[in-house]
Amino acid sequence: MKQKRFLTILTLISIVAILSGTTTVYAQTPTPPTPAVIDTYTIKNIDGSDVTEDYLMAGDTYEISLEVNVGVDLGNNTLILSTPLGKVEDVYWHLENDYPGINTETWQPGQSAIEFAVLEGIAQLTITGFVPSDYTWTEIEGYSYVLHAIRDIPLIKLSLGPEGTELDRISMEVKDQAIIAYEQTLIEKDALLKTTDADPKYEKLATDIIAHAQIMYVKGYVEDATKLLNTIPDSSADFPVPVEEKTFLPYLIGIIALAVLLIIFIALLFKARANSSFIRQQVDEEAGRLDVLSIRVSKIDKQLARDLEQVKEQLERISGR
Repeated sequence: MKQKRFLTILTLISIVAILSGTTTVYAQTPTPPTPAVIDTYTIKNIDGSDVTEDYLMAGDTYEISLEVNVGVDLGNNTLILSTPLGKVEDVYWHLENDYPGINTETWQPGQSAIEFAVLEGIAQLTITGFVPSDYTWTEIEGYSYVLHAIRDIPLIKLSLGPEGTELDRISMEVKDQAIIAYEQTLIEKDALLKTTDADPKYEKLATDIIAHAQIMYVKGYVEDATKLLNTIPDSSADFPVPVEEKTFLPYLIGIIALAVLLIIFIALLFKARANSSFIRQQVDEEAGRLDVLSIRVSKIDKQLARDLEQVKEQLERISGR
């Protein structure tokens, strides 16, 4: 009986010891510190305006001020700061304080990437450069056409050498003039529809046009999406005068069909490499339909007919006619 009790007590003591040892092991495993981080930064346009909380424009020049906080000394390791910006001066980088890790006698501030020693302290730097003008562009191979899309740019990357392990970065959203023009036009047309008392059928048509334009915008056809939005008048006073339902309805259906055909055309463009001749044939057919539709629409709204004619010319230009 005493032996059983002794074995039970011994077993319990062993379990407690194992659990205590496990806890001690975990408690003695510290989380490795991050050698350096970008503490603060400010981004200014060339005119001095602060855009830190805004977006950047493709092609514009910016000045970035930043502080790199190095918390440890790591002997033979180095830190690397790099940027994809284009050069606008003789040098990219300027050291604004006496941080000991950067030897101003030997560093190369004219390079897009600088490397310096990991010494505890704060490095205050400024960098000037421009966002490439085509940063938001993607060209369609075989066509003189450019897709536009908002992209993030890693303005500054902080890495630990020599492997280049990334420690921190400054990223910003980049737009271009075509994207800004679309966004502004969308706001204006959407606000107009919310305040107009036009014919309900025309309001429905305008709403469908906006929806199709947004699809085109997402796919990158930003300029054509803006042109499609601009087929909607700028003022409710310019909306077509309501006509008899039996005569007006066919034109509504025709214009909506046009918008659908444009979307189909966009989908076909993505297959340009494999089926370019078929696309040209489709473009020619849609351009012909636009001719007929423009004549009909001109009886309701001459300005809208002219806008449709411009869309037709754009299709012909893309197809090489």
